[in-house]
Amino acid sequence: MHMAPGSPSAPRPGGGRRLLALLLALLFLPACPAANRGDEELRKEIKDLKAQVAALQEKLNQVQTGQQVMLDLLKKPSSPVEALPLPGGQFPVSETLTVAQLLASKDRYVGARVRVKGMAGPVMVHHKSLMLKSGQGMVEVLFGNLPDPKLVQSLSSTPLDKPITVTGVVNLAPARGAGAQLQINAEAVEF
Repeated sequence: MHMAPGSPSAPRPGGGRRLLALLLALLFLPACPAANRGDEELRKEIKDLKAQVAALQEKLNQVQTGQQVMLDLLKKPSSPVEALPLPGGQFPVSETLTVAQLLASKDRYVGARVRVKGMAGPVMVHHKSLMLKSGQGMVEVLFGNLPDPKLVQSLSSTPLDKPITVTGVVNLAPARGAGAQLQINAEAVEF
């Protein structure tokens, strides 16, 4: 027998769904206090996240301050010891140090490229080196790796009675005797 959809004994569509929804609502009703506990945990997590954001903001401020200091340093003109060779191996004209100035501030110049003028002392042909001297001491100049072999030959054979100017990188070398002495690996020599 077929019943009309509007008759009182006909099953209603969706009636089982309403019953299921009502049962689910009753099941989740006791979970409301747990939701309050979840809210407390959420508040705690938000508070922790705010603290982390504040710490990150402080670190960002420190990084920005450091960057500004670096930019300020980069804007300053470079000192003569930091001059790099121009194309072709030529060096820009820069302040020339005396041997005394180099010895007085040796910690500042170790590892740096310098230009030093002074009187030549003993030449050690077998070491391909010479000494630049002053009243405060001497600096060894290693000239064996100069790009011009004729210049190496001239330094080894010519009497050096006038001051010479050496451009090169300063290093500390163990001294023959006590302490350490300065060495310059010559890249250019003018005499």
